[in-house]
Amino acid sequence: MTLHPCAPVGAESPNPSMVAACSLVEALVERGVREVVLCPGSRSAPLAYALAQAQEEGAVSLRVVLDERSAAFMALGLARAHALAGELRPAAVVTTSGTAVANLHPAVCEADAAGIPLLLLTADRPHELVGTGANQTTEQTRVFGAASRLVVDLPADLSRDLGQGAARAAIAGQVRRCVAAATGEISRDPGPVQINIRFRPPLAPSGVSAADVGGAGGADGVVSTGGAGGADAAADPGGPGQAGPVTGGQSDPRAWTAPRECRLLEHRGLRECRGVVVAGDTPFPGVGEAARGLAEQLGWPLLAEPTSHARAGDHALTHYAELLASPAGRELADQVTDIVVAGHPTLSRGVGALLSGTGARLHVLAERARWSDTAGRAVTVLPVDARNGAQQVDGIITALGLSPARQWLEAWKEATVRLARQDEPGSADGSAGCAHGADGRGACARADAAVEAVWEAALAHGGPLLFLGSSMTLRRLDRLAAPAHSEATAPGSHRPPRALANRGLAGIDGTLATATGVALGARRPVRAVVGDLSFLHDAMSLGRGAMEEEPDLQVLVVDDGGGAIFSTLEYAALPPAQRFTRLFTTPQAADIPALAAALGARVHRPTDLPGLREVLERPVRGLSVIVWEARENDAYE
Repeated sequence: MTLHPCAPVGAESPNPSMVAACSLVEALVERGVREVVLCPGSRSAPLAYALAQAQEEGAVSLRVVLDERSAAFMALGLARAHALAGELRPAAVVTTSGTAVANLHPAVCEADAAGIPLLLLTADRPHELVGTGANQTTEQTRVFGAASRLVVDLPADLSRDLGQGAARAAIAGQVRRCVAAATGEISRDPGPVQINIRFRPPLAPSGVSAADVGGAGGADGVVSTGGAGGADAAADPGGPGQAGPVTGGQSDPRAWTAPRECRLLEHRGLRECRGVVVAGDTPFPGVGEAARGLAEQLGWPLLAEPTSHARAGDHALTHYAELLASPAGRELADQVTDIVVAGHPTLSRGVGALLSGTGARLHVLAERARWSDTAGRAVTVLPVDARNGAQQVDGIITALGLSPARQWLEAWKEATVRLARQDEPGSADGSAGCAHGADGRGACARADAAVEAVWEAALAHGGPLLFLGSSMTLRRLDRLAAPAHSEATAPGSHRPPRALANRGLAGIDGTLATATGVALGARRPVRAVVGDLSFLHDAMSLGRGAMEEEPDLQVLVVDDGGGAIFSTLEYAALPPAQRFTRLFTTPQAADIPALAAALGARVHRPTDLPGLREVLERPVRGLSVIVWEARENDAYE
């Protein structure tokens, strides 16, 4: 069997990621693998396309399952069925990168103990992104420890490095070893085997990109600095005599502090530091307070994600992602001399490009020994105390040698206002989920209205803590949430809503369980906002023992009919639509209100925005679930 989605349409050479995926699937089929369970994801897209074609040709039986834990056990059952018939034939399960891989572990342990052949096909980021803070990137090849019979780690770009023929042969040879190890052909010890395969964008089998569909670049890897011209191509912005890039391999950031006075770009006519403060996700409010204080004292724009604890004040920009994707925003970015990063920013491709592709000096505020610098460009890594960030602002400015800028913030604000007046849909980050047809835009508007209403309710005094789903929910808020403001002039006088999310590896698994733990541990009401897939992925976490404490937890489920974030990526532009729906958005056959009620939750089903706001204004007491329908063809009210 030979698969042919490898060659991009109109491209001069085959897509290396698709070549690797097709070669892997071909080799698996040649070694007798017929049963495959696929979990939806973005980094695993090349495997999804190769498997879909293999299924169309009758070479494999492909099943798509939302929950990786369930998918792994299904694959285990498929392999057991072969064993029952007296045949040691492995079944395979496919996942994207990050926590998705860890969710396979229970089934891996069972396959290990029972001696059942199981193949774990785990998609991964390129090697150079491991340990840099890149989104949804971890050390995947050591996850299963002694439970795996063999682990093979296939690097990205094999066909580019070896040539297509040699790459296919190399992959086929590794697959032969893996199948032999899984079936115990030589060892007589069958069990699980991991094939970790690394993919570099483009991840789709044609020349389209996320920009072609007006996408936010979301899913599992919004900041794709590992692509062509990514981390390897990033230049040292420091220049002669300045500190070089700081790598992620050091355990103590204090060893890497290198304060420098601000680099003035006289050839551009600048007489001041024109900087930007980027505030990403952090569990520590003090880090966000430091970021906000820096922006306000320096007169710089603040690009703050909703879970940064910094989205407040006149310096925080709401539509910064849309601005950075526009010509005016790129012109402003080209004038930036210094960037200060706090937390772990991952939501916007525009911010990722700003951090990796400009000539500005990059300064990282590190609240722990690991810090975010995916492109290896940081000239300064400065330790900060996460507990009292607001009190450290003066010291940070002095240590970094920064100076204020006049009229700089106004230039960013004016550009944002002009962009809003243009009202042009489809910009790279601004139209997340709204770019595909009238029905899709209506559904998106309804979903947008719900998450915006949640943020507005949280701005009210005494509102509940927010726990946000890591996928589309968080990106909608990043695009829409207005910064908290105050008439007072002192920094920190009015704080933003306390918003949390599992953005360490950005998985959707365990969202409800984590929100429950926050509610019980903080002894405060929590309002979780998730999509339908995130809810269904972890719904059983809402169950509790009859003698256990009930949390004050309210879950708003924005039911947009599956993984809407994939509609913002390049895969949505590739026909047929049915394949995209099945492999990526994966709408589920489930009655969410009935499921929530069965788990003991009070269920609310508002049909219009005033009804939703009325529910959100009530105190959060006990366990409740709000189901907000935002599927295509729903009328927006």
